[in-house]
Amino acid sequence: MNEKIKLKTLAMEKVAQVIDSLSNEAKIRYRVAINEFADVYLDDELVFPELYYAYKQERSSYELQCTNGDKIIYRREHNEHVIQFAQTYFCLPEELFVLLITSCMEIMREVLPLGTVVELNPLHFIPEHQTSSPTKVVITKRFIAPTGYQTYFPYGGSIYPVGEMKKDTTIYFTEPLITNVIHTGYKDDMEEAFLLLVKEDFIVQKNMKSIEFSAQDMKRLQLEIESKERAGKR
Repeated sequence: MNEKIKLKTLAMEKVAQVIDSLSNEAKIRYRVAINEFADVYLDDELVFPELYYAYKQERSSYELQCTNGDKIIYRREHNEHVIQFAQTYFCLPEELFVLLITSCMEIMREVLPLGTVVELNPLHFIPEHQTSSPTKVVITKRFIAPTGYQTYFPYGGSIYPVGEMKKDTTIYFTEPLITNVIHTGYKDDMEEAFLLLVKEDFIVQKNMKSIEFSAQDMKRLQLEIESKERAGKR
């Protein structure tokens, strides 16, 4: 079984969790459609990110043309979110809609291996540390969960070529902040097995999500960091 098939199997487990959270009436009505939607479109790298984009932009409706030529229509109806495809549809309340879309995105997306060198968007850094050009970072950590949070950072790393010259200089970041992959680190079968296990642990079993999908946690963490920095300057 190759990596994509294993990830898809794991994503379908998360889809089953979402379905189990529905009311009995909604389960009967939408179970088949939700499963069919996930089974058909998990392999399309554009579908779930595009639907999340439509949600974040607060679109009342959005039409998506899939790689295979299919058309998907998204509609927002008050606190309900409707996905119409292949002459069928399903409807989810906002919390479960977001959980379905983001969890599938996280499970199916590629995770860069240790040793990868990336460029980050300069806007990631607080004003006094911002630069006019992208900052190069070497990935040295992955799946870092701050204490007391139900969210995690997919990546942590050190500034290239400086490295960790001082304590507590690790930079934590999410996938959308990566503007360019300069060098890809080493990857083998152990890497594939590790990522499958950690995604199952974090996303399926512990119901965690990347901090990119929680503006509340991002703001809370930023305030904590700023408070520590002010305390350190006293």
